[in-house]
Amino acid sequence: MEVADAQAAEKEEKVLKFGRRTNRRAIIIGVVVAVVVVAIIVAVVVTVVTLKKSTTQKTSTTDTSSKSPPLLSTLPSPTSPPPLPTAPPNADGPYREAVVAADSGKCSEIGRDIMRVKKGSAVDAAIATLFCIGVMNMHSAGIGGGGFIVVYNRSNNFTETFDFREQAPGVSHQDMFVNGTLNSRVGGAASGVPGEVRGFLTAWKKYGRLPWKELVQPSIDLTKNGLQIGENVYYAMTRSSVKQYIFSDPGLRELLVNETGQLKQKGEVIKMPKLARTLERISENPEDFYTGELAKDIVSEIKEAGGLITLDDMKNYTVKIRKTLVGTLGDYHWYSMPPPGSGSVLGLILNILKGYNMNSESRKDTNSSILTYHRITEAFKFAYAYRALLGDPDFVDLTHVLKNITDPNFGESLRQRIYDNMTFTNYRYYGDFYSAQGGGTSHMSLMAPNGDAVSATTTINLFFGSKFRGPKTGIMWNNEMDDFSIPNKKNAFGVLPSPANYVMPGKRPLSSMAPSIFVDKNGEVRMVSGASGGTRITTATSLSVMNFLWFNRTLSQSVTDPRIHHQLMPMYIRVDRDYPISQEIIDGLERLGHDVRKISGFAVVQATAKDKDGLLFGKSDPRKGGWAAGY
Repeated sequence: MEVADAQAAEKEEKVLKFGRRTNRRAIIIGVVVAVVVVAIIVAVVVTVVTLKKSTTQKTSTTDTSSKSPPLLSTLPSPTSPPPLPTAPPNADGPYREAVVAADSGKCSEIGRDIMRVKKGSAVDAAIATLFCIGVMNMHSAGIGGGGFIVVYNRSNNFTETFDFREQAPGVSHQDMFVNGTLNSRVGGAASGVPGEVRGFLTAWKKYGRLPWKELVQPSIDLTKNGLQIGENVYYAMTRSSVKQYIFSDPGLRELLVNETGQLKQKGEVIKMPKLARTLERISENPEDFYTGELAKDIVSEIKEAGGLITLDDMKNYTVKIRKTLVGTLGDYHWYSMPPPGSGSVLGLILNILKGYNMNSESRKDTNSSILTYHRITEAFKFAYAYRALLGDPDFVDLTHVLKNITDPNFGESLRQRIYDNMTFTNYRYYGDFYSAQGGGTSHMSLMAPNGDAVSATTTINLFFGSKFRGPKTGIMWNNEMDDFSIPNKKNAFGVLPSPANYVMPGKRPLSSMAPSIFVDKNGEVRMVSGASGGTRITTATSLSVMNFLWFNRTLSQSVTDPRIHHQLMPMYIRVDRDYPISQEIIDGLERLGHDVRKISGFAVVQATAKDKDGLLFGKSDPRKGGWAAGY
């Protein structure tokens, strides 16, 4: 019995010990659970407070400098626009079939895909690219403007040039801007009759392969789905000469000003439903732009803005097939745009300089570079003086002038007036002078699988053209009337204008655009080049050509190398502040008597080339942020 009691007691003690252990475990678990619950509650409270602060910052319009809480400091601001796309690796090439270089990477890719995916022609790809440029770089080009196209056909070694430059309305006259009652830069009266749509259509009818609608569709998609405000569009928006008009013009304000009354930011996505509908109408019937209901809408909105363009002006606009300007450069033939383009100025620069037989040794060191840049500068000055004689060949007899451009004897006569040890500061030593200051513009260069090539430059003139966006059509209208000369009115540098460039009904103003193609003795395209950037176009294009064909630079180097610019007046050399030449070279030029100034804002070159092994390269000037595309 005692044994049984002892066993029972021992069993009871074990049960009690187990119970005490169980209770302790329960207590510990309870404490842990409580701690976890408290931690969760605290975390929730902190998160709510953080989100509340973040929301307050997002909606505040009075304190945009507030910083995010520490927990969110490493995250992008919820109001920051997405970053802009950058060039993919190896965008410059090499390629084996085709290459496009435009000042918008997206547009280069559209042109490439027209050839690679849809098997379109060189002109098909060029037109699709140019429509895109008018959307992506709306401040520089578009269907409200005009331009030039140079086409090289490899099968017969034939080159053709299309002039679809804007022209003066039928009621225009040479004194229309003299007394200031009409503005040649801002508003409807500043717009010439647009030629871009009919220019594209004319080139497509002759060289196109794909349905017209397929060339416009990529740009329709962009305007509908949205595109980011690019670096250069934003730069143009924020210029003091532009910004005020963005706020005062209802069409620009609708597109580029946000709900708080501030300019939209770089990288913000914008949509253009009005322009999308206009492009759809053009894709369905391009002649509607000139003779249909769309033409009526165009004339109506321009008239309401004080413009002078009539339905007859639109209907009667014609694309001019000009005689291509042709010259030789050693073993190469060059083809460029005759007046009213400035291929003649480019040709004269090269004609003067080719007698020096420049090569890679011409820039091998500081001293040789000083002499080479000096000679180039003097050639620029003579060529820009000669520019004063140019105008619309339908109104001015340019037969003798154009003959001199490519005459080696004429080039030699000017070269003999260049002294290696000095320069001249009196512009009359170089000739007469007039040069309007251009601004915007866009260029693309293209080489196709079959050996064809296209060089094209389009424009609405200054940034955002006439600072007038059509309220019905969404079109950005040109201010090309400002490219004409105004009688008895000195330009910004005190020089009288050129009578060859006075306004007349139906006349086209002189342009700095010089799209060009360079072909070797076997008929193979070696280089396609051109630029945007007003009066700086011609010097930039010529330098890119010299770099590649003479100085043995790669295509990328040829486009991005430091540049100089001289247009005779103002009487100084401009060097690019952002891509500067060395101070030693600047000092050397100053010792020769040149005034040298560092200035931002140079021309933007787009070029393609083929090397001796048949590989293709493209280079879009980083000064405008584009990139090339090929396959």
